[in-house]
Amino acid sequence: MQCAEWVEENIPMTEGKKAIKTIMMVIGLTIGSKFFGFLRDVLIGSRFGISMESDAYFMALRVTAIVFMGIGSAITTTMIPIIVSYIANKEKEKAFAFANKIFTIMLLVSLIAIPLGIIFAPTYTRYIAFGFHGEKMELTIMLIQLMVPILICTFLSYIFISMLQAMDKFSITSILSMPHNIILISYLIFFANEFGIKGLAVATVMGWTAQFLIQTPTLYGKGYRLKLNFDLRDKDIRTFFRLILPILISTMVYNINILVDTSLASNLSEGKLSALSYGFVVYTAIASTTIFGISTVLFPRLAKKASMNDMTSFKAQITSTIKVLCFILLPLTVGLITLRSPIVRLAFQRGAFDEQGVSLTSIALTYYAIGMIGFGMQEILNKSFFALKDTKTPTKFAIISVAVNIILNLVLVRTMDLAGLALATSIAAISNGMFLYWALTRKVGKIDTIGIIKNLVKILVSVAVMAIFTNEAYQIAYSYVDTSSFLGLLSVFTISVLVGIATYALTTILLKVEEAQFILKTYLKRKHLG
Repeated sequence: MQCAEWVEENIPMTEGKKAIKTIMMVIGLTIGSKFFGFLRDVLIGSRFGISMESDAYFMALRVTAIVFMGIGSAITTTMIPIIVSYIANKEKEKAFAFANKIFTIMLLVSLIAIPLGIIFAPTYTRYIAFGFHGEKMELTIMLIQLMVPILICTFLSYIFISMLQAMDKFSITSILSMPHNIILISYLIFFANEFGIKGLAVATVMGWTAQFLIQTPTLYGKGYRLKLNFDLRDKDIRTFFRLILPILISTMVYNINILVDTSLASNLSEGKLSALSYGFVVYTAIASTTIFGISTVLFPRLAKKASMNDMTSFKAQITSTIKVLCFILLPLTVGLITLRSPIVRLAFQRGAFDEQGVSLTSIALTYYAIGMIGFGMQEILNKSFFALKDTKTPTKFAIISVAVNIILNLVLVRTMDLAGLALATSIAAISNGMFLYWALTRKVGKIDTIGIIKNLVKILVSVAVMAIFTNEAYQIAYSYVDTSSFLGLLSVFTISVLVGIATYALTTILLKVEEAQFILKTYLKRKHLG
């Protein structure tokens, strides 16, 4: 079914236009936020390179913020369907009352957990960063202790995100990371030389605090007022805690896999954990912009269709979303792999980030990029099950995915070093996405698998052609331009990207890929109307 036909047949035109407009707005704002995040990581690379200090910081960041974000995501996924049901029944005050109860409980949990996290940091850090010793271990413990307070900001921030997204207020939640990144960028430019890596940990906490506070004016304008209310007898509170554990396991699977990678990387030679982290930074900056942009808008709508038992529209939306993911993510994957070296050089090679850092980071980026489509499928299909209030299925496959990742990590790291860690995570993500798709078809009935496969074959042919032309363009431009300067390398990279985009666009149009035809028809229609 064509994209345009799907919109016309399954969603009222006003809703379809609104959904597309919202998704594009979210992706656009997210790209802006990601730019600042990418600049932040470029500056971290420039200041600290691949060193003992950067290894310790990235380990501390993943033990605290990355884990806490996974918990926050579970809070959001659990809360949104409950809040949506209240808002659909025009009971906004009850939705706010429910949010206040969750706010109160999570505030108390944070106030208890933070001191414990600080006190026991030396104990659990030695098990997670088991490859660190001496000064490196002590520095990591100190950074974790400095960053544990992020927990309270994460919990409260994601509660506010739940309310805003349930009310279709996506603009503010799409730029949440911007004040956080601006604080870190300012620190890295003006204060890093004086306060070093410890100051960066403190700036990270300040950034998360800003991320929480920036949401309050919008919520206040929508009529929300914070009132502490500790009431465990509420039926929605009981529903929340019944659902959150399996959702937590499901949404944390990718973060757990990354934490496992980090833990095993701590046993590799110095700097490789940082290289793995920098590669992951580039990968997620590109992948998550699209994936989370789509899933953020999609989830409240899926929850609404599931509550109305409209399975025809539900399945059509899943099919269309998977096709869009393939259309966008597969060329991004191939582009990252083909141009991995110039991407890493442009992003990081300056200051303390040397040639060895480029080589190691390029390897990590290549093998993380392989799993991009699995990451996208996993995110979308998990949300589909949650919209159906099925938490057991994603939880089961999440546990399997973690087991697959751990086994492959232990096997591949012996022969492939840090590349094996990244590849294991990619394989785990792809297998989890395939399992979830199979399970969803068993649950909701037939999905247009044949249509997805036909579209996928055309896209694979298109990206193969794109890779050949992109690589050839890079080699030709590289031979004529002096790439020793930043501008020279940037011009070669830009030419290669433009050739790749043009080749992919032309090939997908010639092969009649649905999404390309839809974009072309929309463009021609606008031009005609203009």
